[in-house]
Amino acid sequence: MSSSNLLDVMKRHAQPTSTKSQSELHCWDGSEKKHLPVSYGELSQRAFAFGADILKITGAANGSTGRIVMITCHSPYATLLAFYGAISVGAIPMIFPMPLSLGSHEALTERIRHWGFAFKLPALLVLEENLSEKFHDYIPAEIQQMRISDDPQGHWDVLLKPSIEHDPLPDDVAFFQTTSSSTGDHKAVAISHRNILVNVTGIRKAQNMSADERMATWLPLFHDMGLVGTVLFSFYNDYPLFIMTPTQFVKRPMLWLKCMHEHKCTIATAPNFGFDYCSRLVSDKDAAEMDLSHVKHLFIGAEPIRISTIDSFLQKFSASGIRPQVIRPAYGLAESTIITSMTDPQQISHFVCLDADSIGINQPVKVLDKLEFDDPRLSKHDASKSVAVCAAGTAIDDMLIEIVDKNGETIEQEGVAGEIALTGTSVALGYVSESDELIDRFPQGRLRTGDIGVILDRELYILERIKNIVIRNGENFLVSALEEQWANLLAVSHEHIAVFESNIHDPTSDIVLLVERHSPIDDEAIDQLLVAMPKEAFPINRILLCKSREIPRTTSGKKRHFYCRKLYQKNDIKFQQEIEVSPQRIMVAMRAISDNV
Repeated sequence: MSSSNLLDVMKRHAQPTSTKSQSELHCWDGSEKKHLPVSYGELSQRAFAFGADILKITGAANGSTGRIVMITCHSPYATLLAFYGAISVGAIPMIFPMPLSLGSHEALTERIRHWGFAFKLPALLVLEENLSEKFHDYIPAEIQQMRISDDPQGHWDVLLKPSIEHDPLPDDVAFFQTTSSSTGDHKAVAISHRNILVNVTGIRKAQNMSADERMATWLPLFHDMGLVGTVLFSFYNDYPLFIMTPTQFVKRPMLWLKCMHEHKCTIATAPNFGFDYCSRLVSDKDAAEMDLSHVKHLFIGAEPIRISTIDSFLQKFSASGIRPQVIRPAYGLAESTIITSMTDPQQISHFVCLDADSIGINQPVKVLDKLEFDDPRLSKHDASKSVAVCAAGTAIDDMLIEIVDKNGETIEQEGVAGEIALTGTSVALGYVSESDELIDRFPQGRLRTGDIGVILDRELYILERIKNIVIRNGENFLVSALEEQWANLLAVSHEHIAVFESNIHDPTSDIVLLVERHSPIDDEAIDQLLVAMPKEAFPINRILLCKSREIPRTTSGKKRHFYCRKLYQKNDIKFQQEIEVSPQRIMVAMRAISDNV
């Protein structure tokens, strides 16, 4: 494929004589309970016509180069038509999460106002037809709006080519990707046409994929894993894509698996919680009735990969034909377009068990054990004795992964932890700036990710976010390890636990454990909990038990630890019980248990 930009790919599909024009996007219709198909060729032709409408409403007859097109639609089909339509006339699409993902209508309104007036040209806003939502009432009048249908099989205008002569350069901006905001304020990344095409080509090559793959997804399109890792990847490589919304998946996770079963999909991808969700909510009977033996590439990434998740998923779906070797961990982020590294498709992936005390920047890690995905010992791993870290594979083509120290100097020795730094053609142009420069480019094209990692036997391992290490009395404590230990102690999922420092500038401040979906604990149970607490969990000073949805999360589902701290400092965390954890309270617990024996 010789395309140099995403518009070239659209033109290729749109040609009436194209042999690939029948590759299709299949959109799940919940009311009809079936996928509604539209060929990539027709989708491109409809997008060209929608691009012409963008020019009419904005009065930009010669093109909309540089104008932002904000897309706020529930429907994947409507979202993609607007996205491709903007690309066709040189505008810059930006897909926003809907209110449910952002947490409120106010949050979406604030985002629309911010980006709507961030640049010289006011942005255009695309909304769905025949839909009235609360946030619509607060959109500034100065922001022009367009409406778009969500019906893939409705009446659509088409054009066989773009409405203007427009040929983006490979390094021109294709779209703005909002980031997850797991460690700070909202940002957006400028992704070029070259970034996209190199990355989606690199994924296919790294996994030795054939020409007849088929993919199923429920991932949100405002997230890089959903937009680039499934939609643009399938669109460029001519793979049929079966798509549903995250809400449809959450309501019935079985739909995703059933889609793979019925349409013989070979590729699917999800973060850790998606696999965990399927393991918990799909019955053994339903799992046994599905044939997933044709699935060749089941990618997992975007958040820490848990040993318990892999173990549970394989136990549940081995009867469906899922083999350990098809589960393929990967590492990536919006700033590297999507994928940075992937595990070998010819090998069974694995975890290494590390001594938590050995993890620190510029320190060699201590490996205690190695557990492959088919190892029966997975279910017996003791989180209090070691940290299980999943292999993230090796760099895809045209990417270089380095481990660097606090000064940014490369650590040459394998097995020594440091910050992960990336260079290569998949590294984005930079963060979006509201200045005349438009983009704050990464210095020398090198991205320091903020992730702590280590390379062992040429494979990358992601240890933690730099800001997610708690240091007490000279000891480093991994937040993810603390959350895993307390999840075991409290018999809840780690997804419902967040550990954070109440004041990062005060080394004596409380370290707080926030626990969702847990009823109050009586005094006797508190005593038993405190006595059972291993020394590795000791940094926790305070436990807050709250109801569900109290832990703030990013639009992609990651826990916002820094925002927990903000809420705590403002006394805005709504908790139903507070438990003090101190040497004195533990002594009281020990005496109480001793007296009752």
